[in-house]
Order: sequence, then C-alpha cells, then structure tokens
Amino acid sequence: MKVLFISHYDNMYGANRALLSLILGMVESGRHQPYVTLPAEGEFTEALRKAGVPYYICDITQWQAIYKEPVSFTIKKEKRKKQIAAELEQLYEHYKNESIDVIHSNSSVIGTGAMLAEKLGCMHVWHIREFAQEHYGMEYFYPDAQVQKYYEQASCLVTISDALKEHMRKKYPNANVVRIYDGVDAGEMTGAISGKDTVVNFVYVAYLFPKKQQLQVLQAAAELKKEGVKDFRITFAGTGLPAYEKKLRSFAEKNDLREAEFAGFVSDIPGLLQKSDVGLMASAYEGFGLVTVEYMLAGLPVIGYESGATPEIVTSETGMLYHDKDGLKQAMRRMIEDAALRRQLGDAGRKRASDCFPAQANTTAILKLYDSIQKGEV
Repeated sequence: MKVLFISHYDNMYGANRALLSLILGMVESGRHQPYVTLPAEGEFTEALRKAGVPYYICDITQWQAIYKEPVSFTIKKEKRKKQIAAELEQLYEHYKNESIDVIHSNSSVIGTGAMLAEKLGCMHVWHIREFAQEHYGMEYFYPDAQVQKYYEQASCLVTISDALKEHMRKKYPNANVVRIYDGVDAGEMTGAISGKDTVVNFVYVAYLFPKKQQLQVLQAAAELKKEGVKDFRITFAGTGLPAYEKKLRSFAEKNDLREAEFAGFVSDIPGLLQKSDVGLMASAYEGFGLVTVEYMLAGLPVIGYESGATPEIVTSETGMLYHDKDGLKQAMRRMIEDAALRRQLGDAGRKRASDCFPAQANTTAILKLYDSIQKGEV
C-alpha cells in the first residue's frame, strides 16, 4: 500500500515527531511505502533522507487560521483559498500517476489532504491532534457544510486522545472516529534521577502561546518567591509568538525572576530532561501531550493542568493535576519540598508511560487501521 503523508510544517515539534516515528516504523515493517509532502527542507527531511523515504516540497496552506478581526479575516480567507487551490493542482499533477492508496493528513489545520484524496479517488486518514478552535482560536476559510463534508467522508479520523474523540464525534456525528494514542520510543529517554542537587529544576517544553499558559507558571513562581520559597529554576523550552514571548520575558524581569530561563527551541529533549526534576504541562485544551509522556519516560513527575487529554496521561500516582494558579503554586511547592515524592511519582510515571504509550503500539495500530480500511472493516 502506498501512503502519502502531508504535514503543514517542516520542523520537529510534537506532531512531526509523532509522524516521523510512525513513518520509521512503517519502513521497518516493510509492509507499506510511505511518501511525504511538506513545505520546506529541514531536520525532518534530513531524517527522511536517511531512512530512504521519498518526499516532495510544496507549500501547504492551512485551511483555517486565528480569527481576530472580520475584515482582515475575510481578505485573508480569499487569498488563502486561492493558494490552496493552486497547491492542490500542483500536488495532483505530482502524484496522479503514483497510484496512492491512502492520503494521511497529519493535522486538522490542513484540508489539502481531504481535497486531494477526493481528486485522486483514494482513501483519506485524518490525524486530529488539536482543539483548533478552542486552543488556538481558529476559524475555517470554508463554509461549515463543506468542512463537515470533508470530515465525514474521510475513511477515518484518528484522534490522539479520548477527549479529542468525544469532541469530534459531537461536532461531526457521521464521521468515523477512532482513538489511537501517540507513542514515544522509550529508548530515546534515559531515566533522570530527581533530587540531584539542592535546586529543583522544573521544565516546560511547549510552543510559546497564551493557551499554553506559560504566564500562569511565571505568576505562580513569582508568588512562591515572594513567600520565601527558594532553590528552584524553571526552563521554558520552545519558540512561539514573539509578542507573547516578550510579555513573558517582561514579567520575569519586572518580578526579578532570575529563576526563569527561556531556552528557545531545544533539539536534544532527552538531554534537557536529564537535567530536570519536574515536568510541567500547563496547557489548556491539550490534544494529547507527547512531551508529557516524554517527561514520564525520563522519570520526571508531572504537574499538569486538568484540561483536554492531560488527565488521560497524568494520574495521582504519576504526578499532580491542578485547576488554577493557586493549585499550580501549591503543587510546585510540594515538589520543591519533597524529594521522596518526586522519586516515587517519577518511578511510577516511567512505568505507566512505557506500558501505555509505546511507539511500537502506535505504529502497529495505524498499520492495522490501514489494512482494516482497505478491507472495508472500518
């Protein structure tokens, strides 16, 4: 079976890291031939070249965007729809003679795969990885009826959590929706040992965006510092919205939070986690939280905001869930003060992540899904 994967970005954030793991597993199985379309050369294409996976560079315009002001959105909408039409024709010309069996779109923010599958007459699997409207404030450029048609005529919508599955079923009742958790290769994460020194190192790996709630983390840290809590650091790993990053840095400076470090994009996540003691996941409407699983595989206890899929990953045996800034502050305080608890939660988290979210299980489930679709069983 020939499977064409479409990704709308070229760097190695969570969605593409999960996609690469799936593609490499597919190559190892030898059962299907992967192809990849993405918008630019980069770290992802380097990995594809090493694996011998053919890829094609083409702009992939999102079919939805952040909605701010009606007039500007209307102008943006017409421009984007023309871009998508041009890209669709380009992709059709490139792949029309390849006998593609399945198009696998790697995100709900792109509709190109659905349109191309319709044009090529092949199956379409759509990975739904985000609460696009709730988390990012996005709106579609196309009428609701057209959007619904594409979701409901897809061979399958694959959600990465039960929270997303329920969300998509409510919005698109005639869609075929299954939940398959993302997986992480445990071999990539070496066990971190909490309590290495007197300073407790918190880490938050995430795109810098308001709904990721890095500001709330800084606010909780500032209150802890005012209350006399010492000997902690927080590393924010990731890039994002420049205006929001400026706001975060400004808050840290005004509150003399020298404990906060903005590390930018970090390619060596395992190395970063080895230097850390506690993982943070403060995101609202998190679709899954690949990095949450990575924290756990590295032996880190997790403090997580009780929203989206985070409660599906983090339990009371592996971390602490909270509802507001005060709850976050108290959880951070307890982690700072109790090294034995950190070790206990971290050990349990490593076992849970290894048992429940292995990379091989994700690959096996996706490949089985392709076979079931082909046989008409799904």
